[in-house]
Amino acid sequence: MKDNKPWLLTQELQMTFTQEPDCCSLDEQYLTIKTANGGGGDFYVIETSRWSFDNIPELVNILMRFHAKHNKIKSAELE
Repeated sequence: MKDNKPWLLTQELQMTFTQEPDCCSLDEQYLTIKTANGGGGDFYVIETSRWSFDNIPELVNILMRFHAKHNKIKSAELE
């Protein structure tokens, strides 16, 4: 009998962060980080019109949070 078990064709993760306006802006700020895969493996995409931060570790922390979530989801298997 043929195995008709479904398989994963594509998987994407997207997280959007928000913060209050900075002193030079009136608009709330949004930062979207997501994965994409054109067939050669996952890569990361960042989208924002404005995202201010006080120091590099603050931004790295956001990226690492996304990276950890992506690795967790990527390591999970469909049953």
